[in-house]
Amino acid sequence: MSQQLVSGSLKSRLALSPSYPWMILATIAIGTFMANVDGSILNIALPELQRDFGIELARLQWVVSAYLLVITAILPAMGGLSDRFGRRNFYLSGLFFFTLGSVFCALSGDLNQLLAARLIQAFGASMIMGNSMAIIVTSFPSGKRGQALGIISSVVAIGTLTGPAVGGVLIERGGWPLIFWINVPIGVIGVVMGWLLLPNTKGSVKSGSFDARGAVYFFCAMSGLVLFLSNGHLWGWLGGYSMVSLACAVLGGIAFVREELRVPEPLIDLSLFRRPSFALGLAACYLSYVVMAFPALLMPLFLNMVLDIPLSETGWIMSSQAIAMMVMAPIGGGLADRFGYARPAAFGMLMTLAALLWMASFDFGTGHLQLLGALVLFGGGLGLFMSPNNTSVIEAGPPEKPGVTAGLIATVRNFGRVSGVAFAVLMFGDAATMVLTAPSLAHHISVALMVAAGLTLLALGLSFGRVYGRRKKD
Repeated sequence: MSQQLVSGSLKSRLALSPSYPWMILATIAIGTFMANVDGSILNIALPELQRDFGIELARLQWVVSAYLLVITAILPAMGGLSDRFGRRNFYLSGLFFFTLGSVFCALSGDLNQLLAARLIQAFGASMIMGNSMAIIVTSFPSGKRGQALGIISSVVAIGTLTGPAVGGVLIERGGWPLIFWINVPIGVIGVVMGWLLLPNTKGSVKSGSFDARGAVYFFCAMSGLVLFLSNGHLWGWLGGYSMVSLACAVLGGIAFVREELRVPEPLIDLSLFRRPSFALGLAACYLSYVVMAFPALLMPLFLNMVLDIPLSETGWIMSSQAIAMMVMAPIGGGLADRFGYARPAAFGMLMTLAALLWMASFDFGTGHLQLLGALVLFGGGLGLFMSPNNTSVIEAGPPEKPGVTAGLIATVRNFGRVSGVAFAVLMFGDAATMVLTAPSLAHHISVALMVAAGLTLLALGLSFGRVYGRRKKD
């Protein structure tokens, strides 16, 4: 009881401070960064795990895929449950499960133990991701959320992009278990800060039962789709496993839509997609994360195998993209607060398009300044786009259910990552199975980046569509 009094008294005093919402943001950033960095940090540890466990790389890939699959499939359910039972408790529980899963991952002695531990991590990460934006939305008033959402968007992007680099440093110093042990003290700090600082709000949804059947159908649909996109190039796009996964996705999706149209309190209110700001914003968010995967996957190959730049130097050059996103995302949020979301989002996507066209023109004479300029332009454009776009989706959703909307944004974001890698591999064509010379490799990369530019042009059209829609409404 005394602990609750201490926490309540501290929050009562802090609530009067103008900096209190920013303290909440700093607390949320801890869990958000950890959950996103662990989505990619394990990629660089796969060779070490292969040697320690003595199994083939194809089986080890499930350690990475299972984490993203579970998060993507249960995020809307976690957001909906937090709207009913309180976001603070869900967020802190998620951070606890994620930290506990990290301990089990570090202690794993074989693949089955590691997979089970990663599922615990993914369960906790989904509770974190499904609540982070919702807590920020309820902590900042309308008109001042853009910059805060911009900062959290940059945290998400930096966690996603810097995972392999951070993992490489940690593995070099202490082996693969260190990439999980490092989460433990950070997770403990995050739980303590959250307990002390996060407002203990009750659920905003008072009536109606939770759509458990819809959550199950959504899980089946997204699991099948993620499996199909992640493993189709290994199984064969028309192979038996691929067809079963695709059938599960289609049947689960049909059942989900029928369920949501039938129940009075659906998991996702499909009528929201009639709102242009909501539907176009989610579609543009998905495309932005698909596009982000192309340079992340292909540019290291170009730097190392075409330009013969050492891997250590390649890592530093690629980090310029994350730094640009970190700088531009809060600026984009501030511009959205001041001028509206549509124009900053459209301009950011225009910058991204220009950067991809620039990268597609690279050849053997490309210098370091050109590489840095294109990556900075690419990262800056995405940073400028993401925070206004997320603000538009959040504010177009139901105000009493920010958890559902935030969970849906996070679902689209994770699904964009998975399908972005699949599309990049698919557009890379036969390069994945051929012994390529440097000129042919450069050609394949250029073609794939032009495809990414085409997807960016589509996202740009969606952004300009919102400009037109807002002007027509005005």
